[in-house]
Amino acid sequence: MMYVRGIVLVVFLCGCAVVSARRKRERTILRFADCGKENNRPIHFYDVKASPMPVIIPGTLYVSFTGNVTEDLPRRVSVELSIMKYFFGIPFMIPCFDNHIGSCTYDNICHRLEKYEQSGCPKTLRAYNVQCHCPFQAGDFTVSRVPVNVPKIHGFAGALINGDYELVLSILDENRSQLGCLELKFSMKKRHRGWLFKI
Repeated sequence: MMYVRGIVLVVFLCGCAVVSARRKRERTILRFADCGKENNRPIHFYDVKASPMPVIIPGTLYVSFTGNVTEDLPRRVSVELSIMKYFFGIPFMIPCFDNHIGSCTYDNICHRLEKYEQSGCPKTLRAYNVQCHCPFQAGDFTVSRVPVNVPKIHGFAGALINGDYELVLSILDENRSQLGCLELKFSMKKRHRGWLFKI
């Protein structure tokens, strides 16, 4: 019995040490930067917040941001995502899977949002003062604690979730000129449902 208790104690202490080490490596604060390179770009980001941090997968992420659009945006707008994951401090780009997960380009997002021009924005978006269709008009924008569902990642990729990430979101017009750019640095952590340690 003493031998079993000793093993349990060692496992518990090792687990605590692993959790503590992970906490030291994880980003507990979202870091952001307006990475726009065009001096006359119309979209500017002033502040971005997200919680919880690190991002827990699966779970709900609450996002807040403020910024400004200096002029009405064109009706043809594309979004380009670049997502990097750091392994031992070295960044590796995550490829685009199924045309919607990873480092993907979403061409002409206005076309996908046309249905909301007639029917209006969904109630959930109206409650958070989020414009959901083009043309996006000039003015200040403020969005507070919008809930974003972060789904479970299956397969081999799910085992590699934990770690630090860098995301660059570029908003482009039809000529591929940059309208705005946002850079985010954060950590992600898989939700652990073990009997001994639960996050």
